[in-house]
Amino acid sequence: MAPVPNALLLSLAILLSLIAEMPSVLRVGLIGAGCWGQVYLRTLAPLRSRCRVTHLCTRFPKRAAILGYPVEVVSDWKKLIRSECDAVIVASPAPTHAAIVKAALEAGKPCLVEKPLCLDVDTAEKLHLQSKRSGIPVLVDHTLLFSPAYAVLADTLKEKGQSIRMIFSDAGNFGPFRSQTSALWDWGSHDVSLCLDLLGSFPRKVFALGSLEGHAGFSEQVSLRLDFPGGVSAWIQTGSLTAQKHRLLGVVTENRLYVWNNQAIPALTSRAIRFSRRYQEEGMASMAKTRTLPVSSRSTPLTQAILTFIDGLRGGDRSRFGTKLALDVVRVLALCEKAMKRDRML
Repeated sequence: MAPVPNALLLSLAILLSLIAEMPSVLRVGLIGAGCWGQVYLRTLAPLRSRCRVTHLCTRFPKRAAILGYPVEVVSDWKKLIRSECDAVIVASPAPTHAAIVKAALEAGKPCLVEKPLCLDVDTAEKLHLQSKRSGIPVLVDHTLLFSPAYAVLADTLKEKGQSIRMIFSDAGNFGPFRSQTSALWDWGSHDVSLCLDLLGSFPRKVFALGSLEGHAGFSEQVSLRLDFPGGVSAWIQTGSLTAQKHRLLGVVTENRLYVWNNQAIPALTSRAIRFSRRYQEEGMASMAKTRTLPVSSRSTPLTQAILTFIDGLRGGDRSRFGTKLALDVVRVLALCEKAMKRDRML
């Protein structure tokens, strides 16, 4: 039997010590109480028997009232990192994520951080390396990966051993209009994370088009095509300038078309197709009967992400922990951003 690497033994020792030190109710420090931070507050409030927000970093102290119990409010996130909380949740603007996660790892604090992990590849690589070396648990909240409907879709594809032929994703809303993050990095993080997770590989080529310039030269709408090994393509349309909120994910295999529409009931459906014979059997796919895939859980994706974080820190499933996927998402978005800039120069 090959010897176990010292780094792995160290990480295991750190993990076991963290689990042993976790109190019965996890003490959480939340950084950020803006629009999404308030969603975290509302989601965390009913989970007080499992985790309790003891510290909140915000410029709006009155928002702590959402929790319904006393909490220490600070204006400096560095002070929160030094507090006696057991873990940190980062719901601050994307440009601040890197510095906060770095500090949390240095302080030995497990952290749940909103997507994207950061906004450039070099920083993402450094955080990924720091996370691996420290052994401190990190969970990046690519929120849609925690959707019960997505879990059913991913499990169905895995159980049936179906190879994906194509993915299309269409999502957007009228807003939010963020002054510090473009639609590519805000909306696109979701779509790219879904594609990478489903395919388990990195695209060999990307194409990107941005339109409708917004604040600081940001494109408010983006169109992406990611070409993966094996001839699989993912087509993504997303942005913050559409008529109404929507999110649609289509996954094409040889024999079925799966559609996840999180604004519809039922949210997840499929129908029989014969993809390679689609020209020989024109019209057959549109006539196929639609089948509903039942989604038993009504839990929100954010609730699932938080519970995954809590349970993982107590020795539960950690398959969603780590920064590798988050690093790859940053790499893909950076490549798309480069392609969009190159297109503008032509």
